[in-house]
Amino acid sequence: MLNDLRFAFRLLLKNPAFTAVAVVAIALGIGANTAVLSLVNALLIRPLPYRDPARIVLMLEHFRAQHLDAIPVSAPEFVDYQTNCRSFDKMAVFQPGTFNFAGGDRPERIFGAVGSADLFNVLGVAPIRGRVFVPADCTAGHDDVLIISERLWKRRFSADPQIIGSKIVANGRSFTIVGVMPASFEFPIPLFGIQGAQFGEPADVWQPLAFTAQELKIRYSRGYAIVARLAQGVSAKQAQAELDTVTATMRKNYPDNYPKDDSFGITAFPLNEVVLGPMKPLLLILLAAVFLVLLIACANLTTMMLARAASREREMGIRVALGAGRWRLLRQVLVESVFLSLCGGIAGVLLGIWGLDLLKRIGTQTIPRLSEVNLDWHVLIATFVIAVGTGIVFGLVPGLVSGDPNLTETLKEGGRGLSSSARRNRLRQALVIAEVALALVLLTSAGLLIKSFVQLQNVDAGFNPRNVLTMEISLPPLTYADNASQARFYNEAQKRIAAIPGIKNAGFTNILPMSGTNSDSSFSIEGRTSDDKNPSPDEEFRQVSPGFFEAMEISLLRGRRFNETDNADAPPVTIINAALAKRYWPNEDAIGKRINIGASGAKEKWATIIGVVGNVRHRGLDYDPLPEYYMPITQTPNNRAVLVVRSSQEAGGLISAIRTALHEIDPAQPIAHVRTLEQVVADSVAPRRLSIWLLGLFAAMALALASIGIYGVMSFLVVQRTHELGVRMALGAQRHDILRLVVGHAAKLILTGTLIGLASAFATTHLLAAMLYHVSSHDLSTFAFVT
Repeated sequence: MLNDLRFAFRLLLKNPAFTAVAVVAIALGIGANTAVLSLVNALLIRPLPYRDPARIVLMLEHFRAQHLDAIPVSAPEFVDYQTNCRSFDKMAVFQPGTFNFAGGDRPERIFGAVGSADLFNVLGVAPIRGRVFVPADCTAGHDDVLIISERLWKRRFSADPQIIGSKIVANGRSFTIVGVMPASFEFPIPLFGIQGAQFGEPADVWQPLAFTAQELKIRYSRGYAIVARLAQGVSAKQAQAELDTVTATMRKNYPDNYPKDDSFGITAFPLNEVVLGPMKPLLLILLAAVFLVLLIACANLTTMMLARAASREREMGIRVALGAGRWRLLRQVLVESVFLSLCGGIAGVLLGIWGLDLLKRIGTQTIPRLSEVNLDWHVLIATFVIAVGTGIVFGLVPGLVSGDPNLTETLKEGGRGLSSSARRNRLRQALVIAEVALALVLLTSAGLLIKSFVQLQNVDAGFNPRNVLTMEISLPPLTYADNASQARFYNEAQKRIAAIPGIKNAGFTNILPMSGTNSDSSFSIEGRTSDDKNPSPDEEFRQVSPGFFEAMEISLLRGRRFNETDNADAPPVTIINAALAKRYWPNEDAIGKRINIGASGAKEKWATIIGVVGNVRHRGLDYDPLPEYYMPITQTPNNRAVLVVRSSQEAGGLISAIRTALHEIDPAQPIAHVRTLEQVVADSVAPRRLSIWLLGLFAAMALALASIGIYGVMSFLVVQRTHELGVRMALGAQRHDILRLVVGHAAKLILTGTLIGLASAFATTHLLAAMLYHVSSHDLSTFAFVT
């Protein structure tokens, strides 16, 4: 075997062109597989970084009659579930939060969460320093402790070993740091499987949750998600059955809060499933794509090895004549092919590492847990197996052919060293046809995704994202404890920022379109009654300031926009979009109609509709516009808002001036998550863009490999038929006749491969249907263009 290896090494060095092409082809195939396998291993195979994560569920409620499939729960509802459910070891509730840290060069907003005492116990993760929450922390007046992440501990506190027990000021309050969580811990985690539940940036701060007595009485004030751990021996199905029983009791005990039928309930989602959501089928599609690339590489190299075997027929014939057995010849060829494959595998691993690094730069907001993706020993073993397997696959057929040479044909005088049987030619041609067919499947898939993305880019979002800057603001509850103080801040900030040179319009909103967050609220319509068969409307709800519609350039269809007179002292007003007007006032003018926000009977909350604006695709370009209504943020304040600024120049240069204007109002007020509105829109379609980028790259690799394979086979066949072509020319054939003969033969192979590829693509592209927007998975124009 060692002699075979040395011989293979010398032989490959003598043919550097062949060796280079082979290694590059293998490296492309194995590199693509290494990168995608690393993703699949980290996201599908490797468990979440919690103890026994398969037993952890996320629980959200639904009101089916109102088309609400995954909404938060209220404080009293959580108490009901926690008290009456026996299917769970532990249950905790949480909600995302922000913390304005004072000190340093400038105030800083840090993303975090507020959670109940058992949050960390449910997840099964211990701190590296200090402790987790205890029940005493979650009582009013004792919730002034914080747990921070290792990342924040190192960045802001320089990994101070005395951090436990130290005091910090956040949101205008003094807190004591009681714990530091490990760098691997991340919670809340973006839930790509639930629309509107992408909790945002990684949390760096956790505060204990202390319900107030008033909060425990209000069932319709929903803002929390539940995370729970299944008890030993209890299945998810059994737990769901118990939850259904509990919600049935809640409907019976609180008939004023819930419908009588089972349209209200709660669903326990396995955490590992909702984390990935639509990313799971995408990963499987990418895995299939890179496998096809590897098959094309194998077919390509098999044709090269067959041509090489044909050129060595005389050598192999002599070996057989000297007593070499069939296994001996096969082993020699396999050693050469596996050696080539291992060299390509090493280059492929380096290519895969580079690809992963590039993917982490461009896909951070697209792929959940991307920071956890790495090339571990599981992937290295898989890559080694693939490399060896690839070498065996593309070396086996040439080895078998080499092991059975025709001695009479090979050794006779005057025989051509490049003779090859019709059977071997048919095999080479079949491999070329397979390469073309596989490449066409990938090209068609990429073409469908590209057309879908183009369709999506042409969708009217309902606003103009150009020259718009956005940034998030969070007002500390202690500093801005009432509606009046929040309204004053927004009014003053809007005026100061709008006065900055270069700024055309400025406004606030509680939720930015396409940011992955949604808000809805029920309301009643004056003069109409509701019951179980006709429940109160529940639609998308936004809080915006004067100037918001102008800054977003959302069209005004009828009536007027909000202005400075729509303050807390003025009668409540609201603006609705065209979709809501069409749903509830299809044949009449909605201007002047009144809706009651929140609990029925609260006369002071009757709001008059003063305007109708155009539809906005808040949930994303691929979602149809939903009915929405807007309230002035000065009449219904919110301590968290997004500032939207439209400028007449490059928006990025205005950040410093905006920060200064805000600091003149409140020196402790930070801004965060600064980005252009164009970037917000781009991020909303990032998963689609990434899938196009990757599948397009793999399709290009497949096309390149198939082209090399076609060229190699045709070159070999031309060399093999040199004698025949010479005879044809001697008998009068012209150069164009010879060219037509060769090109015609290549065209037959390509046409056959194309027909097979089109049929295969037609049978498989339905797997992409969920990823396409207004494009059929059998779109004939795409199939025709690719062909």
